[in-house]
Amino acid sequence: MIALAPWHHDFPGLLAGSVYSATDSRVAAAQTLADTGLDVHVDVMAVSEGLPAGVSLAELQMISTAVDRQKIGVHLIGSADFVDAVLPKILALHPGAVFLPWQAFTSERAHAIRAAGGSAWIAVWREWDGLADPQWPAEPDGVLVMLIEPGTKDRCGLERLSLVTACTTRSELPVAVDGGVTEEIAPL
Repeated sequence: MIALAPWHHDFPGLLAGSVYSATDSRVAAAQTLADTGLDVHVDVMAVSEGLPAGVSLAELQMISTAVDRQKIGVHLIGSADFVDAVLPKILALHPGAVFLPWQAFTSERAHAIRAAGGSAWIAVWREWDGLADPQWPAEPDGVLVMLIEPGTKDRCGLERLSLVTACTTRSELPVAVDGGVTEEIAPL
């Protein structure tokens, strides 16, 4: 059994857990998260683009057989070409949500995600400053605000929280945050 930080109980229904940094089995980590009532966040990255290894497609397949697929959110980190290469394999697993990078978020890809039974979320890093109304490249079902650079294990940039506020005030879309959320940062 994987131990979870006890503070997750303070935010019922508001947290998902990432298996990215699991030191042992990512499948066991996903099962523990789901058994605790948390959604499971899975990063699938383009290793060839200089990013560290995320969850492999084989691991994602095992996770999707061990956990209710509607509780799985898959974050694709890489170029539009990478997204095109892996998206059909991801959609065959029917995750509950797929988070696409801004540059790969198109109405065609969003439609494919929805047709596979998932929701299509756009991941935002530096593509929108939060000052004007967002001009999404296509209509997302939600927004994932990155608090750290996608694919890294940096510490959360607190200045990024202003983008979370902008998303919640300039859009009716649900907003999630990713990267470096700790017990101290979660309440913010």
